[in-house]
Amino acid sequence: MKKKDKTFSLEPIAKVAKELQENPWKGPILMEKAPEAMTSVLALAKSPFFRFTPFGSRANPKEGAQRGALSSPHRNKWLVTGNRAGKTLSTLYEDLCDCLRLDPISKGPSDRFPADRPVEMWVVSDTEETSVDIIQKTLVHDLLGTDESGFMWNFVDDSSKYTEKSGFSENIVTFTNGSSIRFKYSTQKRKTFQGVSLSKVHIDEVQPIDICKEAFARVVDQNGYILGSMTPIYERNKGIPWIYEDLYLQREEKGIEFHNWTLLDNPFIDEAAKQRLLREWDEDEIDARVYGMFVPLGVKLALPTQVMRKVKSGCQPPSSLGDLTIGADGKVSYVTKGAA
Repeated sequence: MKKKDKTFSLEPIAKVAKELQENPWKGPILMEKAPEAMTSVLALAKSPFFRFTPFGSRANPKEGAQRGALSSPHRNKWLVTGNRAGKTLSTLYEDLCDCLRLDPISKGPSDRFPADRPVEMWVVSDTEETSVDIIQKTLVHDLLGTDESGFMWNFVDDSSKYTEKSGFSENIVTFTNGSSIRFKYSTQKRKTFQGVSLSKVHIDEVQPIDICKEAFARVVDQNGYILGSMTPIYERNKGIPWIYEDLYLQREEKGIEFHNWTLLDNPFIDEAAKQRLLREWDEDEIDARVYGMFVPLGVKLALPTQVMRKVKSGCQPPSSLGDLTIGADGKVSYVTKGAA
């Protein structure tokens, strides 16, 4: 097999491919002037990576959902969504763009990371099986392409071997520009997460707090990026995920950005299939699995969620009815408006 040319750059090809996507009439002109270059451009345009287009929310297809999350330059952002909402694919797409130094929206050149060092990142999941069967397989099937003679594999270093059964050799994929993604999993224990300086850490689904804190520390030296993606599933013995109290409730103080969207926003799932899933899930599952909300799941509620929503919408805040006051003795009392 011919060794790949490490000087071969994706950025200019991506720029032309994007231009042709927006102005297809230029294709015949460029083909006549530069047929060899256009062959590469057309090959890129057919790749699953280039065909991936992030979607917005139902309310605003140009903003929100995948598009809103991927357009954000924030250094610590979390995607909290329902099941089947496209969070895994969109986060891996951003990871791949970062390694190839491309903007995830325009697919043009990006200066998000310093040019004088390779982008080195971890993607952390719960087990090696999950990493191979979900994370690594999604990266290959939905972004690089399963045919290793395909265009995007020109940018994967020859040292990175992939099989469906075992994933990437030694759980790392290295690119021809020197950037890399190492696939980690929390069952490796905390000590294996120490002593490395990274450009970015991507936490897939809820991982143990000690693993996450150790992983977060890896990006401090480089003022790097943290990306999280999860559906907040309640566990009976553990409660609502720690991320709710430690990150979500303290998001303003800690400078963390949260992006939320739902299964219903995903335009690539047929409406009939969405309705079928809504019927299959129990009432107490819908808020978490469809809307990506931090709620108990698998615990029988006193009232159906829809009833509680209706009651909540009809409640008035106490401030509209009266005021809390603190007396000289330090006791708090509630005074109804209009009371003598």
